Amino acid sequence: MPIDLKKALGATALATAILAGSGSAMAADLRVNIAADPSMIDPITYSELIAGQVISNMYESFTAIDADGQVIPALAESWEPLEGNLGFRFKLREGVKFHSGREFTAKDVKFSFEELLRPGNKAGLNAPYLDVVVGADAMKDGSADTLSGVTVVDDYTVEVAFTRPDVLFPIYPIYLFDSGIVEEAGPEWYNKVSAGTGAFKFENWSRGQKVELAAHADYWGGAPAIDGVEFVVIPSPETAMAMFETGDLDVMVVDGPSMRRVLGNPELKERAITAARAQVRYLAMNSDLYEPFKDKRVREAVCRSLDQDAMIAGLYSGAAKPLYGQVTEGVAGYNPDLPKIEYDPEKAKALLAEAGYPNGEGLPPVKLSTTEPNKNQHLYFASQLQEVLNMPVDVELVERGTHLKSINSGQTPFFAWGWSAGYPDGLYFLSQLWYSDSPYNRGWKNAEFDALIDKASMTADNKERYAIYHEAEGMLMDDWGTCPLPVSTLMATVRDGVSGVAIQPFGLVPFADVTIAE
Repeated sequence: MPIDLKKALGATALATAILAGSGSAMAADLRVNIAADPSMIDPITYSELIAGQVISNMYESFTAIDADGQVIPALAESWEPLEGNLGFRFKLREGVKFHSGREFTAKDVKFSFEELLRPGNKAGLNAPYLDVVVGADAMKDGSADTLSGVTVVDDYTVEVAFTRPDVLFPIYPIYLFDSGIVEEAGPEWYNKVSAGTGAFKFENWSRGQKVELAAHADYWGGAPAIDGVEFVVIPSPETAMAMFETGDLDVMVVDGPSMRRVLGNPELKERAITAARAQVRYLAMNSDLYEPFKDKRVREAVCRSLDQDAMIAGLYSGAAKPLYGQVTEGVAGYNPDLPKIEYDPEKAKALLAEAGYPNGEGLPPVKLSTTEPNKNQHLYFASQLQEVLNMPVDVELVERGTHLKSINSGQTPFFAWGWSAGYPDGLYFLSQLWYSDSPYNRGWKNAEFDALIDKASMTADNKERYAIYHEAEGMLMDDWGTCPLPVSTLMATVRDGVSGVAIQPFGLVPFADVTIAE
């Protein structure tokens, strides 16, 4: 169920769920696979999914998402809107300890916001949430050293003033961190220690091998029952599967190529946990870098050359659903009435001819860029586009970190990627990927769409806001700004004797309540 913003953003929200393990288990490290080295492990530059799996166990926000995918209070116990909805007053949770042992207070909120906005810090996904805060522009251009829109009322109360209403602000995943950490550990503290309030703290990063976290004994939700977490870097799904079967992994995150094997093995299937993934997958067509993409007919031809049903059967072993927009099922604001995108090779060919490229003649070569784990999907895309449109497209494999930098800076003309929701509302997908001024815009821009997104961010009533989402999403799809791709099921397998591992549409729940039996 979507959060009721009229109630949740205007009234006291009571804390829930003390996260503690049972006394019948012995302490040990939980071993979990990740597909690549994180690009970062700090809350400032955080900007990619694998890093998020690690960071979410160390850092927390005003609110969190529980095992059912619902918003619950975390570092803020309650909040209320300021006059005219131009900000919020947050009542912070008392007795929260950072990994350093220092107490979390309102000054740490102000510090965290300022560090995310400070020039030169190269802030990532969390920084744009602060653009609406009074004084943010002055912080970003270096003309101010403090953020004027944040007022420390007392140790456990902070007011955040806005230049315009932003009704979703309390549920944004803005990680808060220790204001004393720079003085204690230096400007590159994040390579040495963690500065969060989460159930686990940084211990060691052996690059290319694993990231090790240790239990935070003073965690406000109760000390974890396990000693720590090892995120083991395993790029190969086959290797991850072998390690799980030999007992060298406690939890295996299952990707698309491995799902067939898990679903076909009764023992592995019995150990699997699943959730509908809150992640859109899309094909990005950057018209600034590839001239034919400026023509709507070319974009539609590309989309109609791809068969989502065939992809679901062949690439995902049936563990996926088709997507016809840019908000996934189960996320607030999802529109179930968007028209199906039919696989139609003949229409695709006709559209391409109308655009002046009969049988692909005159289309310049283009690279379809991706990383090694996504190679098979991209080979399918390239094969289809060559077969249906005679489009001169080749798959280009790029190292993950390089690929992320390129797509996030708008330097890649053609690629498929996924975008996981950072909070349980459809605005995340629409604003992050397709709003013109977003630092992660994927190549389609439209001023009317932007105006709708601005309007939605100021609309507290759920029903009214979702209607705006539907209008904006329809505009994007009517213009064939992207090709939606199947949404795979989230899946993990859990070793016998391990309990408390939970998965929800946004990924694995932080491991605070996991136990490992003898």
